[in-house]
Amino acid sequence: MADTSERMTEARAAWDKRLEQARALMAARRGRPRALIEVAAQHPLVAGVRPNEEFEARLNRGRELYTQLVSEGMDVELYVPGSRHMFHGTADKISLSRAGSDYLAAHGVPAAHVRGEDLNRRYKGDDGVYNSADECFVTASHFKDSDFGTLISVLAPGQLHRKMLHYIHFGVLPLAHTAPTPTSFHNYVHEAFVELPHVLLEDPDLQTPDSPKATRLRAERRPAAD
Repeated sequence: MADTSERMTEARAAWDKRLEQARALMAARRGRPRALIEVAAQHPLVAGVRPNEEFEARLNRGRELYTQLVSEGMDVELYVPGSRHMFHGTADKISLSRAGSDYLAAHGVPAAHVRGEDLNRRYKGDDGVYNSADECFVTASHFKDSDFGTLISVLAPGQLHRKMLHYIHFGVLPLAHTAPTPTSFHNYVHEAFVELPHVLLEDPDLQTPDSPKATRLRAERRPAAD
């Protein structure tokens, strides 16, 4: 019990330090007239090509935020993450990024303001974007490499705490907006007992080549042809 308590104390101190560093970066960026909105993707796609209910709800919320910020005079980019996924042995026909980008374009968002597969490739290369940590890594990297002042993440309520931890680990702290739906891929109890302890105490970023969870998720979700 003592070992567990010491481990938790050490982990808390390390996370508190990361949080303060993330807050400092966001404070330093505040006021710049550019915003980046990440719209978290959700698999599987309907018929392999269209956003499902959860994904569509997030895209709609992202579009609302985009319109609001543009009306306030800001230069805004939307990033829709996600490589081509497989779910229970069935592969989508296109990437989550492509499906989300097509949806936004069909609903009036200029294509020049939507990022997706280009950022997937830039920051994840051949590994692709196959989990929430990958999404946060690409988003945080693009935010830090560019001159954005505002960062927003649109996500499911059930994944909010875990994604914020990933973001903090990567040095940023977005404004979080959820898009709830009647059914959800993310299980609150599973998140609390399995996912959050894993992020806090085991693997906060899933980015190392020897990350067991990243390797497993990629094997489960990446179609063989990719």
